[in-house]
Amino acid sequence: YPGAFFFRVDEMKSKLIDWFYHTLLLAAGSGICAFAVKAILIPQGFLAGGLTGAALILHYTYPIASVAVIYAAINIPMFLIGGFFVSIRFMLYSLWGMLIYSLMLHIVSFQINLEDQMLASVVAGCLSGIGSAIVLRSYGSTGGADIITVILNKAFSIQIGVGKVLFNILILSVSTLLFPVEKVLYSIVYAIISMLATNSVFHGMNKREAALIISEKSREIADILTEKYQLGVTKLHGRGGYQGSEKMVLFSVVRREDISSLKRVALKKDPNAFITVIASEDVTGLQVGNQPHW
Repeated sequence: YPGAFFFRVDEMKSKLIDWFYHTLLLAAGSGICAFAVKAILIPQGFLAGGLTGAALILHYTYPIASVAVIYAAINIPMFLIGGFFVSIRFMLYSLWGMLIYSLMLHIVSFQINLEDQMLASVVAGCLSGIGSAIVLRSYGSTGGADIITVILNKAFSIQIGVGKVLFNILILSVSTLLFPVEKVLYSIVYAIISMLATNSVFHGMNKREAALIISEKSREIADILTEKYQLGVTKLHGRGGYQGSEKMVLFSVVRREDISSLKRVALKKDPNAFITVIASEDVTGLQVGNQPHW
């Protein structure tokens, strides 16, 4: 049927656009991470965390293969774990992301010679953290430690950046036996900065706020928020602690940019309305959920 044919065409077009968008995220994030490793970390003799750090250790100790080749080889068991604990789609996109990241490691060939090693560790950490956060907003990852952090996030709600640091402890502990302590300490600074940057970008850009509104005109406020601004509102029954009077309490979880509209509507209807806003980092839901797409 013609209708069914056009429906399939539209569905394929939508999937192609979706694939291109997530590939763009993987490529952009991988490029930033590869730049941090090849342009700053390696010239300084620093170590990275996760499997990138493991690949650098092997490269420094046995320079028989490039970092890109070593990184690709030691990722094989990680993909098996990711496919089992997360999803097949995540595994396939992570495989694609790993290939892109390995290609980026191979392409980036220039160096930035920073004399201040502390500055180098901070800059590399910022770049690596931002790149990792961009990658993890996609359907996949670049493999390695990212797969472990995703599993920890899904199973225990451990923040992505914190999970990376926990995994990095093992790599950097081994590094103290093979490399100068000074280099390891600078690498720890790099790992901490990377964690902070990842959390700031990955979680910070998707902030949600939970708002509670208590007003004598709660019904009118709720109608405006739902009809004009398409914001989800739940009506709760409350009782005043002092006078014992019945109150309608409005509860709404919204994107951070919608808070100003919510306050404006409530205060315009009732200047005496009581409004409290609470940060909500982890929200599951189709409309305002900020859960990653894994």
